[in-house]
Amino acid sequence: MRILHIYELGPMDDSAIGGIEVALLELCKELVSIGHDVTILAGARDTVDERFIDGVQIIPVDFINTMRQTWSSSVLCFPRQLLFPIAALKRELKRYDVYHGHIYLSGLIANYLARKNRAIAVNTIHGSYYPVWDMITNPFRAKFYKTAERFLAPALARQSHLQIHTGGYFAKQVLAWGAPEDKVKVIHNGVNLEQFHPGVEPLAHDHSIPILLTVRRLVKKNGLEYLIRAMKYVLMEEQCQLMVIGDGMERRRLELLSAHLGISAHVEFTGSVPHNILPRYLSLADIAVLPSLIEASSLFALEAMAMGKPIIATSVGGLPEILGEGCLVSPMEERELADKIIQILQNKKEREKLARQGQAIAEEHTWEIVARQTAAEYERIVNVKKEVRE
Repeated sequence: MRILHIYELGPMDDSAIGGIEVALLELCKELVSIGHDVTILAGARDTVDERFIDGVQIIPVDFINTMRQTWSSSVLCFPRQLLFPIAALKRELKRYDVYHGHIYLSGLIANYLARKNRAIAVNTIHGSYYPVWDMITNPFRAKFYKTAERFLAPALARQSHLQIHTGGYFAKQVLAWGAPEDKVKVIHNGVNLEQFHPGVEPLAHDHSIPILLTVRRLVKKNGLEYLIRAMKYVLMEEQCQLMVIGDGMERRRLELLSAHLGISAHVEFTGSVPHNILPRYLSLADIAVLPSLIEASSLFALEAMAMGKPIIATSVGGLPEILGEGCLVSPMEERELADKIIQILQNKKEREKLARQGQAIAEEHTWEIVARQTAAEYERIVNVKKEVRE
């Protein structure tokens, strides 16, 4: 099958950083490996030169240089999202059997191109902030985004041949808003077990005390404030280091919070790290922590588990869907989070048990499995279309 994936922040090379960017590239690599012809159409980052990554064709597009000027690894730019359709539709994109968009505007582009070329339209929604918009932005923006999601998510499901959700929590919400059941499918994210495994050599780093590690875009919805506040209580009982990998608009505020709490010496902000180097950082960790206010099926959670790292996460969104009865805490409760971190730091048997459980879960969520599930849905839709014609 010839498949075009569409996403304004799509990958340009193997050093992808953003979660959706990484997920898209890993999915497409596996689709190629099982025999499909796969292309990614993305907003340009530096040049508009086409390239291949492990058999996946990458087509960067631009519109009067707006894509290159608005690219950021840590900040989502609204004007970029608005202008991307203009850049995308300038290209001749007729030869595909499947047009697969990611999130909202790219989903609309996929639907337009599929109808124009009598092909299949698929859209993936990589989670949603819908449950927490009121907590992470001002009332005007919250109302705007919630209204937009409430309209767009079920509308795209109705218009597409299939809408994939990486978190079941939002799929249920979209169904409650009236989306057809036969057009909504939950397929969780995956993990590359060749990259993420317990045998990865760690970076050179002082490891004289335990390391807590989190990989997050530094924005409010990811709950880093509560993890940093929890560190104050953890350090009263246990000596450890928190390593924060990622960047974003909240970084300066979080650094100031660490200083205000008097724990700066125990909190290291590394900035963003290319995904192909991330396993060496994760290899340093004694515990991985996910303090999000909302999350779909987190790449970081799956990757940490694949490396045999015990993980402590908030019981929000799609996290319970992949962690099951794992080590879950309430969101925005720094004292509860601190108590759980202390408990796990002090209990080696519990750490080992969580590590084993996590590895078993990760083995059930490989990108090969995700790709085969996705390809099976494409093929199912093709067969349904054939039956309708006959």
